[in-house]
Amino acid sequence: MTDTIATDLHGHTKFSDGRAEPEDYVAFRAGLGMQVIAISDHDSFAGVPRAATAAVELGVTLVPAMEVTSFIHFGTPRAEQVHILAYFPPERALDGSLSTTRLGDRAVAASRRWREFVLAWLTDLPEEQRWFIDPDRVLGTLYGTEFPQLQSFLNLVLERNRLVYEDFIRHHVRFWTEGKALFGWTPEEAIETIRADGALDVVAHPARIRDKARMDRVIEGAQGIEVYTSRHKAEIAAGFRARAEASGKHWTASADDHGHVTYIRPPDGTPRRTIERIFAGA
Repeated sequence: MTDTIATDLHGHTKFSDGRAEPEDYVAFRAGLGMQVIAISDHDSFAGVPRAATAAVELGVTLVPAMEVTSFIHFGTPRAEQVHILAYFPPERALDGSLSTTRLGDRAVAASRRWREFVLAWLTDLPEEQRWFIDPDRVLGTLYGTEFPQLQSFLNLVLERNRLVYEDFIRHHVRFWTEGKALFGWTPEEAIETIRADGALDVVAHPARIRDKARMDRVIEGAQGIEVYTSRHKAEIAAGFRARAEASGKHWTASADDHGHVTYIRPPDGTPRRTIERIFAGA
């Protein structure tokens, strides 16, 4: 029987497409008895320091992580996002070293691009529509973590101007599809970068990809597979777990929670072997 540790290694805060504050995210999972917790915001480390500080106070371990965006068939009608999870040793959450990684550089560039992307969209709106969203022109004065990220901005638009909400929903996809320099990495390029930065690479929710043959090749080259997640039915999770164990790959158990619906706890923990590998680093 596999020796596992109670974990949730994949979830999102307000610093990408989640709703939770980092401290609340950690406290909720600690309250469920989870021993090892990761925040894995999309292409961002912004919530990690606050989450790590909260974890210390609560006596649990915070794994600094990122869900890295990559694409297969980028720029074609067959384009699909493939997400690769990067897991760093816990001590890197607060020692400042994440900012020196290539993923850290990419995170800063992605944050700047998001701000420019949103402000350009606002500028193109008719004045009467923009006024409802940003009446005091405050958004243009916000930078870095103060600027609302994806879910926070969606909430703001939905609350203040429902007339343009659907327009932004359609428009925001261009943030990734027109950002080749940042997001046009192949999964293999993402994996190579994650390893060079000293982290463990794990393919996130692999069942969601339509091009199964291409995803099979990604999985073959990865160090780990996300087995349990809210996106996987029980029989699919069992298949990925069997595949990981047969090939000697690491595997993880997570919720992939965004705070939109009732929390679904992973039905199993993550193998101790995988946790020890994450803690050991490159």
